[in-house]
Amino acid sequence: MNIFITYLIFFFVGIFQDLLITYYYQVIAKEYAWRSTIASSVVTLVNLIILYRILTGLEDQALGIILVFALGNGVGTFLVIKKKSILNFLSGNK
Repeated sequence: MNIFITYLIFFFVGIFQDLLITYYYQVIAKEYAWRSTIASSVVTLVNLIILYRILTGLEDQALGIILVFALGNGVGTFLVIKKKSILNFLSGNK
C-alpha cells in the first residue's frame, strides 16, 4: 500500500480513537454501566489492533506511523475541546 495512504489512514484512526476515548470517559463520568462496558471493550480492541498493525508489517515506517497517529490523536483532542465552537460556526451561530 502507498505509504501516504497508510499515513492518512493512521491519522484518521488517531482522530477516531481520541473521539472514542473521550466518549468512553464521558459515559464513565455519567456512570452508564453498560455504555462504559461496551466503550471500554471497543477502546481496547481499537488500541490492540493499532498496536498490532504498527508492530507487524510496518516495521520500516513504524516511527513515521506512530508520529502521524499521535498527531491524529492531538487533532482529535482539539476537536473534542472545540466541539461547541465548531458546531456554532457550522450552524452560523456566533
